[in-house]
Amino acid sequence: MTQIHAAPMDNKNNEIIVSVQSQVFDGFCGNNVGIFVLRRRGHIPKILNTVQYYSKYKHIGTEISNDVLKNILNEFCEDNLLVDNCNNTNNQTTSVITSTSINTNQISFLTGYMKTYDCVEIVMNAIVELKKKKKIENIENIEVQNKEKEEADFLIENIINLNYFWICDPVMGDVGRIYVDNDVVKAYKKVITYADIITPNQFELELLSNTKINNEKDVINSIDQLLNNGSKIVIVTSVRYYFDASNLYLYVGFYNSNKKLICFKFKMTRYDIDICGTGDLFTSLLLSFILKQKGNILKITSKVLSIMQV
Repeated sequence: MTQIHAAPMDNKNNEIIVSVQSQVFDGFCGNNVGIFVLRRRGHIPKILNTVQYYSKYKHIGTEISNDVLKNILNEFCEDNLLVDNCNNTNNQTTSVITSTSINTNQISFLTGYMKTYDCVEIVMNAIVELKKKKKIENIENIEVQNKEKEEADFLIENIINLNYFWICDPVMGDVGRIYVDNDVVKAYKKVITYADIITPNQFELELLSNTKINNEKDVINSIDQLLNNGSKIVIVTSVRYYFDASNLYLYVGFYNSNKKLICFKFKMTRYDIDICGTGDLFTSLLLSFILKQKGNILKITSKVLSIMQV
């Protein structure tokens, strides 16, 4: 028997995390934050920058070209499919090929700031095409009764397929101001169909649902709309009501096994300071806790918020 061993590239869990976000020279946002968090928590993510700017506030620099994005993502997809073929061939031969650079069962995408419509389209198409070509097992439906059934509805592994999922932060703007190209909104409306978890802030939720958020009913209706369009979980990261300036609210929405909308909210003290990168911090922590802990999505969200509040 011939054995060929490749040098290990990923962590002991052989997980594949692809982080597609911004990169800044000065400051903490996008991949600057996300990669630090993921590495600090024991992951080894693959990094793809969509822009290289001086800072979050000074967009002096460059956007990564469409050709570069396509080439890198296409190469990543081809590597995944190549290893799948090698593994399938290996089952029928006496040769053993060990490759830990790609894991065929657990791939996670985390996407953030993308400035242009084409950028969003390129990234979305690569993720969707890879998902179509790979054989992704369906979530196993477990028969449970009464209280156990209610608890099972909250398990992240019963809501999304953890073998392959996509957390999308539809970074478009905040507090009524758009800081991407205007047609990016149209691109993200397509993304809703494919993203497993989408994490808009209040303004981004308004853009995606074409709804002005004035009260909690508006939030819930908008979440329902995004879920109905394809997303598995919607987490609205920050909602501020005019009648409660002292607090912010975070909402988690998803459908249970009976296709009924489940929606919970978390209340957080609002601090009147401008801190960049909080959304990027939230999504990277969320991804890590999902992979490491699994379980109840509300408990996962609570732990992420606890860390951020500290």
